[in-house]
Amino acid sequence: MTIKLKRPANAIPVNESLPVPSAAERARFIADGDRRPSSVSNKAVPSTFRLPLWVIDILETEAERTGHNKTDVLKAMAYGLSVTDENQINIWLLESRKK
Repeated sequence: MTIKLKRPANAIPVNESLPVPSAAERARFIADGDRRPSSVSNKAVPSTFRLPLWVIDILETEAERTGHNKTDVLKAMAYGLSVTDENQINIWLLESRKK
């Protein structure tokens, strides 16, 4: 028993006259596809970095005190930093180097 398959009605016609992209053009196309989208979204992007022990202590203390997780506390810290005066931020950055 054999199965006879029908050809799809919406087959894409093959056009032999299309130019073949060079290796550099193909590499650029692939690199553009691998790049992160430029649009701003709320999607979390994994990031790895090291924090000093005193920062981790602050995160854990505030997480325990508020009942939120450390990620939410870190987001709140980032938001607080974003709405703070630039001069105050510079002072904090200088002070953080002392610890």
